[in-house]
Amino acid sequence: GSWMERISTGNTRMVTLENLKLGTMYQVRVRAISDVGNGAWSNTVSRTTFNVPGAPTNLMISPPSGSCKQLMVTWTTPSNTGGLPVKYKVYRNGTLIHSIRTTTTTWNSLAANTQYRVRVVAFNELGDGGEVTGTGRTGPQAPSISLLSASSSTQLIITLTAPARS
Repeated sequence: GSWMERISTGNTRMVTLENLKLGTMYQVRVRAISDVGNGAWSNTVSRTTFNVPGAPTNLMISPPSGSCKQLMVTWTTPSNTGGLPVKYKVYRNGTLIHSIRTTTTTWNSLAANTQYRVRVVAFNELGDGGEVTGTGRTGPQAPSISLLSASSSTQLIITLTAPARS
């Protein structure tokens, strides 16, 4: 690529390069300039500017064992974090539920046997990055035993009541 020139005067030991593009690698080198002429170039150093994070991966949405009104949502941190700490916006059926730093959350008090749409957006101080979406279903409610009696020495009679539909 091309080199951009910036001239600083005096005994400057730090220069800020501004208005750079997100997620772009820049190479920097310096040299002294005086009335006598230009000095040799320094070694070149490289640095990539920060960026928004990529998309989380491995989204899993499932009810915890034996639960009919909970969903556990887990995912993996994006491989590209943008160079900054990543947080997550977690949506359920299009509504933002919370913003968190962890890669797991459990939702309680949901309707049994109901499908939910989930969206997880990775973000950092520069803005929203990639997202991952999926669906999960809460488990069915357990039936209840309303009558238990012995019909003989080798038999039991039970009456089950099906769970209410949600």
